[in-house]
Amino acid sequence: MILTWRHIGGALLTAAVLLAAFVSPPAAHGAATPGNSPFLSEIHAWTNEIYTRVAIYTGDEVSWQAAALRADPPQGLPPRIFIDVRGVGIKSDILHNPVGVHNGLLRQVRAGRYSSDTVRVVIDLERSSTFRVFALPDPYRIIIDIDGEGVIPVPQDNAAQEPQGSVGSTPPLPAPESPPASFPHPEAAFRNPAPPQLASLRRPRVRVMIDPGHGGKDPGAVGPSGLREKDVVLAIGRLVRDRLARDEGFDVWMTRDSDVYIPLEERTAMANRSHADVFVSLHINASRNRKARGVSTFVFSRGASNMEDLELAARENGVPVARLKGIKFIVDDLFNGARKNESLRLAKTMNDAICRNVSARFGGQENLGLKQAPFFVLVGARMTSVLVESSFISNPRDEALLRDTAYLERIADGIVEALRYYGQNGNVGRPEL
Repeated sequence: MILTWRHIGGALLTAAVLLAAFVSPPAAHGAATPGNSPFLSEIHAWTNEIYTRVAIYTGDEVSWQAAALRADPPQGLPPRIFIDVRGVGIKSDILHNPVGVHNGLLRQVRAGRYSSDTVRVVIDLERSSTFRVFALPDPYRIIIDIDGEGVIPVPQDNAAQEPQGSVGSTPPLPAPESPPASFPHPEAAFRNPAPPQLASLRRPRVRVMIDPGHGGKDPGAVGPSGLREKDVVLAIGRLVRDRLARDEGFDVWMTRDSDVYIPLEERTAMANRSHADVFVSLHINASRNRKARGVSTFVFSRGASNMEDLELAARENGVPVARLKGIKFIVDDLFNGARKNESLRLAKTMNDAICRNVSARFGGQENLGLKQAPFFVLVGARMTSVLVESSFISNPRDEALLRDTAYLERIADGIVEALRYYGQNGNVGRPEL
């Protein structure tokens, strides 16, 4: 079965589970209008019955705090999450038109002036829930991920005057987390697969979200002769989808199946809303060194092991490296840790499979291996998640190969091979939250 989630305005899907905060200097106080200071211009919600992502767009950096309040039955008030945003203007339509959700988890998202220099965004809940808040830059947006399978942590005094999640100073970007002690040897596993077991025949269908990066106004990296990353990864994504569609063990979605732009936070929301078991984001690498070649596969990490990988993450995130260094990711082990080892193993398996399939027909393609870096598109993913950088579009030889359908088919074959192996041997199914 093949399903494609389309980009519909600003209210579709759902979201993620990591805790992060973008540390920003306080914004200037006073009246605000678009173009000369931060301005709260949009509130979007992506939702399903147990999970919702809300995004608050301010354009420029702002100072903010987030906290929660218990239900107040005598006042007729439900449980609430609120985000106080300081030094911003607000679009009049948002003041008068709450974003209705009514999905059994959220009632609505509303906003108003809390004080002369503070806008308060209030999320009215149907029931108590856990939540995580983080922010992404360029354009600046505050994102709230709400999980209906938990209970909101509320201060004992229930005091709104001391909200949690306040903005603080920025520490240096930490190093990536350590990988698990051992990996399966994918080449041996594919050569000599374990004999089928009765239990494996009863495994549920694996739900895969394929994410061709960039699209629309965002071309991604561009090769010496003008080949665009967004076009290459869309072609690879379609090949992967078509191959998996022939396998009864998979349900397949794509974040995009045409040349459209989808924000990074919405791509993750699509994967979460579809209850995907695996999220694969497809990209093509680039370097100032035109001789650079190779394939690498990444998982999310708070840091990167070298400047080259940090620069790559910054490019894919659409931000300067200096901005990326200013982000403090606080990983929530309850969610991220439950899938981190699975993501590392799938990334290693996939990277080796791509290199093996490509090299078998087109000669040796350098295996740059498993890596870790702070990619925004992986922030909040509730499932096994990897990001693949297949070849260097900046290398003239690789760019020529990336124009060859047979070469793209070999990349797709490697991705599919790894996903099929994962479907039979991985810990399929989202963790209990």
